[in-house]
Amino acid sequence: MKLILDFTHPKLSKWFWFVLIIACLLVVVRQMPVSWIGGSLPSQTGCRVMLQQPVGTIWQGSAALAFSEPNATEGGCRDPMSVTERFHWSTSCKLFSLTCKTDIQFAALEQPQSILWGLSKIQIASNEIKLPANILEGLGNPWSTLRPRGELGARWTDIQLGGFEGLGAILGGANSPSSGVIRIIISNLTSPISPVKPLGGYEISANIADTGMNWTLSTTSGPLLLKGQGEFSNKGSNGASNKGMHFSGEANASPESKESLIGLLSLLGKKEGDTYRWKF
Repeated sequence: MKLILDFTHPKLSKWFWFVLIIACLLVVVRQMPVSWIGGSLPSQTGCRVMLQQPVGTIWQGSAALAFSEPNATEGGCRDPMSVTERFHWSTSCKLFSLTCKTDIQFAALEQPQSILWGLSKIQIASNEIKLPANILEGLGNPWSTLRPRGELGARWTDIQLGGFEGLGAILGGANSPSSGVIRIIISNLTSPISPVKPLGGYEISANIADTGMNWTLSTTSGPLLLKGQGEFSNKGSNGASNKGMHFSGEANASPESKESLIGLLSLLGKKEGDTYRWKF
């Protein structure tokens, strides 16, 4: 059986075919399973963030967030190091303004999360979240070595991200600039591989810009002293050589705890003078 669309048929307007094709595309998109989108998340985040057991469509469904790291020997991603509780989302769109609103229900959020998105910008409302510190294991060293336990809280300002590249300009304007600040507080951090408890408190402060996101790690209290700087770049300069996630950090210990933490420090990085350094 063959289906032939004759756009030159004298009795059928070209607008009829245009509306028919758009209607078919809308039906396909409306039923698009979330697994199609979730499958691309590991490659976009370097295996750091994945959707676990997604159910439903991109318009309405549920999933859990999983955190992992690349498998350097076999390729692909390792099994998740930590997984959150499931969250649920629902999306409604306004056809004439080409904008959509997604509402996310997640027990760890202070309030339901709303996200407005269109072709030229994405707006994420300010909010707060509380999670167990072990989700940090999927972000690589030092967290994957520490296997952290403790309390993690994050808050963010209103975040604005540029929309789908190129489409905003096609429809009447350039993409909106990206901006926003994220602050992550880690309290009462402990580790099963360290005799010193607690190890300390830490803060990660991240700033979002058009080229991606940069962040700093600092110590707010405790004997294990961590600091560093990182970035997630979505645009490599002179090509894509520096695209992706990069971090450079160093670890040390307070004088009274250095002897007790020497084993942990040697696991975190390579010793250079009195400091232990690591990169990814």
